Amino acid sequence: MFAKKNLHKTLTVALVLGFAIMLAVTLMTGCATTGGGQKQTLSPERQKAIKDSLRKIWDRKLNIAWSTGYEHTKNKLYREAIPYFWKVVKLDTIKRFPDLYTFLGDCYIKLNKPDSAMIVYRMGTEKYPQKSHYHRSLAWLLAGKQQASEAIEEYKKAIAIDSTNVSDYKALGNLLVSENRNDEAIEVYQKILKMEPKNAEAQKVYAQLLGTTGDQDAVIEAQEKALKMDPENTDLMYTLGETYFKLSEFQKTIEKFNLYLKLKPNDTFALEYLGKAQQNLEQYHEAIATYEKIIAIKPDSKKILCDMATSYKELNQLRKARSIANKALNIDPNYGLAYIVRGEIYEVAVDNCMNKRGAKSTSFDDKLIYKLAYDQYAKATKDIQFADLARRKMNYLQPDIPTKEDYFMHQSQKKAKTACYQWIY
Repeated sequence: MFAKKNLHKTLTVALVLGFAIMLAVTLMTGCATTGGGQKQTLSPERQKAIKDSLRKIWDRKLNIAWSTGYEHTKNKLYREAIPYFWKVVKLDTIKRFPDLYTFLGDCYIKLNKPDSAMIVYRMGTEKYPQKSHYHRSLAWLLAGKQQASEAIEEYKKAIAIDSTNVSDYKALGNLLVSENRNDEAIEVYQKILKMEPKNAEAQKVYAQLLGTTGDQDAVIEAQEKALKMDPENTDLMYTLGETYFKLSEFQKTIEKFNLYLKLKPNDTFALEYLGKAQQNLEQYHEAIATYEKIIAIKPDSKKILCDMATSYKELNQLRKARSIANKALNIDPNYGLAYIVRGEIYEVAVDNCMNKRGAKSTSFDDKLIYKLAYDQYAKATKDIQFADLARRKMNYLQPDIPTKEDYFMHQSQKKAKTACYQWIY
């Protein structure tokens, strides 16, 4: 109905204008004749007067259409404004109103008619190819219709015209990421960060994009910059701490997780990373304190108990270490790691006792303790998660456990008699 009405009005305007033009041509070519049959031509002044008169008619119709449409939009009467703006589309052959398609497109947007708005903005890009706004508006609508490739091209055109609009770069960058065009996206985010060096979110995305290139140093540098701009960004702190741990940069791991834990003190995963980093730097007292925090939150964490036991072992507090490992076994009697830790504790016990005696070769007592360690590893093989490690330890220790001949020579001895080993029994 609206299309027919609009067409009728357009035809009416065209007929009126056509008739006026025909009349002007007739008058200008001097169709009227005198009694003697001689043609009468109009003077240049008269011709100009006729042209000016027609121009005033055209100007008046164009101005009325524009001003009426404009007033309707000011009053939010978008539906009423649309026919007048279409009149301007037909009449404005000299591009007097370059923002026409912005107003017309906006009317359709306000009326929730994106398809019609898209047609309008596309017309705008064709008539005014150097106006970035039309490319930008068309790109926005195309993106909303999931036409990412076309939207990307329109944003590129908008940027080529106006390279100062950071919003265009952001929209383009998001679309490129969604299309997995990461190399192009990296270049776009570099420009965004040049324009907005304190944009933490852009820096974070840039770092993630760099991660796809395999350039670990560049990723870390980008993440560090992002964290500097957003110093309370816990996601970045955690990611950096985890990255540094994987790279065996344990001091940096500790720094990042200490920052993180000030904001999220009960995150047991972060505490575990911190404890392991401390352990790797031989900061065993600090590691134990960290593990105790985890146990306070999760008392049944058998792995953390084993890590704590290992720290006590490294401090040569062997009784305490075994006691903690036993707690892990109380939680899960089949937990292979706890048996491995107990075996390691017994191995350290032998080393300590031999050093204390100044012995260079193992005694039968030493071999008996090694056998205790061997038996712990044998139990650990029943846990599939730690079976391979346990077997390797058994193979390594095999030459040091008592032989049949050793047992034959000490038939009455079942336990080590050396005072150094008495705490074990």
